[in-house]
Formats: sequence, C-alpha cells, structure tokens
Amino acid sequence: MRFLLLLFLAGTFAAGTSAAEAEPALPPENERVVVVANADDPESLDVAAHYMRARGVPAENLVALPMPRAETVSWAEFSEKVFSPLRRELTRRGLIDGFVPEGVPADAFGRAPLAFPQDFDPENARNAEKISYVVLCRGVPLRIANDASKLPPLPPKTSPDAPARKRGPLEVNCASVDSEIALVGVPDTEANGVVVNPHYKGNLEKPAAGRKLFLRVARLDGVTAADARALVDNAIAAEKSGLLGRAYVDIGGPHKQGDRWLEECAEKTRALGFDTSVERSRALMGAAARYDAPALYFGWYSGNVGGFFLDPNFRFPPGAAAIHIHSFSATSMRSKTAWTPALVARGVTATVGNVYEPYLGMTHLPHYFLEALAAGETAGAAAAYAIPVLSWQGVFVGDPLYRPFAKPLAAQMSDALRAPTRFSQYAFLRAANLAENEGDPAKARRILRNAEMFAPGLALNFLLAQKEVAEKGACSRRVSVRVPELENPGLMFEAARLLAKSGRADDALKIYSDLLDRNLVPAAARLKVLREACDFARSRGNAAELAVWYPELERLTAPKTKREGAGKK
Repeated sequence: MRFLLLLFLAGTFAAGTSAAEAEPALPPENERVVVVANADDPESLDVAAHYMRARGVPAENLVALPMPRAETVSWAEFSEKVFSPLRRELTRRGLIDGFVPEGVPADAFGRAPLAFPQDFDPENARNAEKISYVVLCRGVPLRIANDASKLPPLPPKTSPDAPARKRGPLEVNCASVDSEIALVGVPDTEANGVVVNPHYKGNLEKPAAGRKLFLRVARLDGVTAADARALVDNAIAAEKSGLLGRAYVDIGGPHKQGDRWLEECAEKTRALGFDTSVERSRALMGAAARYDAPALYFGWYSGNVGGFFLDPNFRFPPGAAAIHIHSFSATSMRSKTAWTPALVARGVTATVGNVYEPYLGMTHLPHYFLEALAAGETAGAAAAYAIPVLSWQGVFVGDPLYRPFAKPLAAQMSDALRAPTRFSQYAFLRAANLAENEGDPAKARRILRNAEMFAPGLALNFLLAQKEVAEKGACSRRVSVRVPELENPGLMFEAARLLAKSGRADDALKIYSDLLDRNLVPAAARLKVLREACDFARSRGNAAELAVWYPELERLTAPKTKREGAGKK
C-alpha cells in the first residue's frame, strides 16, 4: 500500500503569513481554471469551448491533448497519453512548479518524472495559486483499469499448510483519471493504494507537507455532450436566481455510518430552512412520493437509478446538488442507469460518483459536501473538502466555480416580488421555515401571507393547508393545481390525500382526476394512486369516476394466468 503523504517532503507549513508578508491578490478564479480536452474528440473540444465562453476562462488556459476516446484506459495509455503530456505542458507554461527532466526514465507506471530546483521549498509552492481548478471535459478518459502486474508481490506462505495470502482492499491501482490528475504537480507518488487528500476537512487543520502542490479537479461530462454543457448553463442560471426548491434525504442504507451522514444532511437542510422530505426505510423514495423542485438530494443505496427519478417528466431545478452514494455510481458517464450520469441527464448541476469500489469511508462524504456549499464555497472546493483520499475512485461532476448559496435569500425574495417564477414560492417557504427555526411563528405567517400574494403555487398552498389541518383538524382553503404544476404528481398525490381527509372532498377528487385522467402518474405509481382514488370515489359515491377507474384497477391487480402448457414437460 502506498504511503499516505509525501515522504520526500518534510516539515509543516505555517498556518498563514503575517500582514507584512501578505501575498498580492490572486487573479479571479475563472482566470486560473485550466480546461483539459481531448484533441481527438470534437465533442470534447466543443464542451471546453462552451465552458470557457460561459465562464470567461482565457483562451490560453485550454490544454487540448490527443487521447484515447475510451472511458477506461490502461496505466500505459493513461501515463503516455494523459498524465505525462499534461505534466509536461503545465510545467512548460509555468502553471505548476518544477520541470520534467530530460533523460530521466519514467516511473514504473510510465509517468514522466517531476523535479524541482535544489533550493525549492514546498512551503512556497504556487500550484494551487496558479490553478484554481483543472476541468476535464467529456471525452477525456474517465478511469484507469487495475494492473495486477504492477502490484508488489505477495509474501510467500509461512508454511506449506498456511493459506495463501489475499490482497487487501487497498492493494489495487485502479482509479479515476480525475483523482490521479490531482497529483500531476506532486512528484514521486506511488500509484498502488491511496494518497491522503490534504484538502479534505479532516486534514485541513493537520500539518500536510506538500498541500500547495495538490490540485482540485472537476469534470464536465454526461450521457451526451448536451448534458455536459447543461452543467455549465444550469450553474450560471442558478447563480442569478439563487438555489430554489426543497431537500430530499433518503437514509435507509446498509451501514450505520452512511445513515449517520445522511441524518446530518437532513438536519443541515432543515437548519438552512429548506422543506425537507426524509425516507428512512431500506427502499428508495417511491415513484408516488413527492419530488417537486429537488434543489438538494442526498441518498443511498441502489445500484441503478430508481424511485421517482424514473418518471420521464422528472427534472432537477437549476442549480440542484445531488449525491447518491453507491460503489459504482460513475463506472461510465455514458450509462443511462448508473446514478452519476443519470442525475446529470435529469438536470442536476453538481454531483459526485465512484468509478470503482471506493469503500464507504473513502467516498465523498455528503454532509461535508453540503456543509461547504452552505458556507458559500464553490462546488469544486466542496467536493475536495468532502473526500478523504486521492489516487482513488472519486469524481466530482459539475462546474467547479458554481456557488449555490452566493445569492442571499432576501435577494431571492426581492426577485420574486418583481418577477415571480414557478420556483419563487420556495424562497418564501424557506424564509418562513427559518423564522420558525428562530422561534418567531408570527413572522413566518407574515412571510407566507406575502407569498400567497406574490408567489402562489401548489407547494405553498399545500404547506398552508397542512398548517390549518394541524391547528383546526380541517381545511377551509381551496387547494388547486395550476397547469405548470401538473408535472409534480407526487405533490399532487399528497395534496389529494390531505384534502380527502380534511373536508375538501371536491378539491381532492379534482386532483385525483387530473392525476389519472391526464395520465400524469408515473407507471410505477399508477396502481397506488388508482387504489386510493377508487377507495375515495367509492366512499363518496362518485359513480362516474369509479366507473372509469375501477376497471383499470381490476386489470392491474388481476392474477397473471399461466400460458397454456407452461411448465409442462
């Protein structure tokens, strides 16, 4: 297993510089982004150009290299076509410290060496100052296959009868390309096992020799090139509007540690004022569950995308950040079923994944990712803050410059007063929740009254109806569905259930009719909605609706008959 920190560097860094020694201000982050594209892939170059135009990245910050177009490459291909050419180019341009010496052979993995002048002091390294982020564009290989021939030999058996020793979980050299590129400015790193990430939250307060040499890496990728470009467009749109929507946390997983992380996510989203739905069973949030405006989603543990994400109408709002923890969530960014590309295809703006088995403690920690975002950090910084190790399996997918919480909530509400959108209601809901958190229910009521005037919507109406039912046991307000909200069948279903139980039967029946007669319900949820709608119509004597819905219910619940002769010999 490789050493965890660089052994060639000793000592620690000072915590900071005095005022007299203060460094001059750095150029803006966008001017320090290095964009890497595959010169042999026109789509890769197109994604790079799109990003650089959108973010004002200088043209000279593009590094276009001829690379394999396959997502998975060998160590020989990675070293020869990606890592070594990039190391040479970045040192040639003076963007990372050091130089690639001539005549010095590559290491055992084929990587060109990196050397420094004799008087070089790593405490004064400028890599992280000259490069804010390295952005890999769709078309750059995604992962490196394990090469068992480069692993250290196993020790011999102590006796003929002793069992053969098996390799431990860290005794591999498969990795994400992104996680290896983070080390392009760090000399002499071993490729077997992991390298401790000095940007990780748990390591920031510890001495870490060489911290300033490590780079932060992001990827613009997706099932299609359009998905990759949308990551950029959604980030910029969300910075203008601010993050608007709700939070969804799907907690029930196979290990208590992961459940604890997700419980912390739920606590944090509520503290931030977001309406939060939590699922604690081992199943995913179901197809019939509410899923309107999922600005934040954290969950686990399913191999392929499922639950309400399978609704063909499902889309994340601009700026959404989402993590579904799974060992192989990003084995391919071309997959329509693996979590990371599937989330991107559905409009997410920032997400993470794993290209091979990372083991739970070495994946991105979702509560740290959320913590950094909420503190105002960029998505790229949050991803680096959330992962303990490099030279391993993690990837961050999204625009690293994106700041979800750059726009204050007060400014979002001001925007809603001038030009409300379908998401404006969520700004008021968040403000009201924050007032409740502060113990000021009167302020919360005032905010919600303003919201009714300036940013009406089903989410707001539903919340107000819930509050009235909680206080009075019944609902006197009319809860209706506007046409744009017909895309939110989960919320409509919850509203129909609430209204059916609280004295608004006609409103409930109208929503059930919209759901079923307009065919809005996802196929996986239709049976559940049909059952409840039929029970409700029967209890109210609504014969006309029952005559339409019940035959379908019978058809869907009828036992499947065996084909004639099936099972016979």
